[in-house]
Amino acid sequence: MSSLATQNITDTILGDHQARKDAAGTAWVTAQDLRRLGIDLPLMTCMQTVQHTLRLRRSGHVVETQGRTDAFSVQDAH
Repeated sequence: MSSLATQNITDTILGDHQARKDAAGTAWVTAQDLRRLGIDLPLMTCMQTVQHTLRLRRSGHVVETQGRTDAFSVQDAH
């Protein structure tokens, strides 16, 4: 996967996070959400891609599974 594709996926996920996050700054992402966003990756691959990109950017967001295998959360770091 190219660096540009990785950045586009991350930016798409972050845009969706902004639109759907709750009062605590968290939005859960499922395989259904990925399909809705036009991202054709397995859920865990996408989670790892986004997590890696956010770390490289030293972003104010974190990605976690919190023990789930069917979703991952994108959270505003506090």
